[in-house]
Amino acid sequence: MSTQKYITHDNIVILSYGTGLIMIAILICFLLSAIVSKLLNLPPQRTALFINGFVNSNTLFVGLPLNIALFGNSSLPYFLAYFIANTIATWGIGVKIINNSSLSKSVSNNEGDSKSNRFLKILTPPMWGFMLGLIFFLFNLSLPDFLTTSFGYLSNLVTPLSLLFLGLVLGNTKLSKLKLESVDLFAQLGKFVISPLIMFLIIFISQKLGFFYLNTTFKETLIIQSATPMLTLLPMLAEQAKLDVSFSTRILTESILIFPVIVVLLMTCFEVIPF
Repeated sequence: MSTQKYITHDNIVILSYGTGLIMIAILICFLLSAIVSKLLNLPPQRTALFINGFVNSNTLFVGLPLNIALFGNSSLPYFLAYFIANTIATWGIGVKIINNSSLSKSVSNNEGDSKSNRFLKILTPPMWGFMLGLIFFLFNLSLPDFLTTSFGYLSNLVTPLSLLFLGLVLGNTKLSKLKLESVDLFAQLGKFVISPLIMFLIIFISQKLGFFYLNTTFKETLIIQSATPMLTLLPMLAEQAKLDVSFSTRILTESILIFPVIVVLLMTCFEVIPF
């Protein structure tokens, strides 16, 4: 519904350009995170998790309701641009790095299956919805009114359900088990300082070069999404690959606790500094 409602012939090109900028920023962050992990001399059980925590974001359960709350439904096309890039980066690159670091022979021996599974996981329900909406958009198709109304009701449930999910995650967090290490600081700096900074620099350079003009909401959406918490499924991926589950759980929990403060700081910066 959001694709049909908010993506038009006027903005499809700029959205594609924005997605390209996001991918460039994400690839740079992958490179920087790999360099930092080498400098920190992290063990193999933590390197892949550190890289994924540094780069990939929880766009669906945290980023989506946050974006709607901050910028309204009109920002959904810009959110979708980041969601697509982040999903490709997570399942196309991030999970590949985790599998390559896996200590589990069963994961390593099913390389063909893992490739097919990663491809299928890229095609998440929101991705399917976006693709179908894009097809309807390209061929000027429309749904019957009763379906449009019904799907509209369903879409209104996304934000409250996402907030319930986030509340459950925080409710299950035991602060007594959080034993901070120096590597945690670097992981959080990467997630909440370097990633948004790289996104900002990519946007700034592209604007100075005069390639395309991104409106303020688009630019702010990209920076906010780059600063959302780490992937909720990071501990699950760590457990499947026989990596350091406690480390992944700890840095994920820290990112969830830190991100509200970061959002306030970023929104304050948007108010103070012309962007």
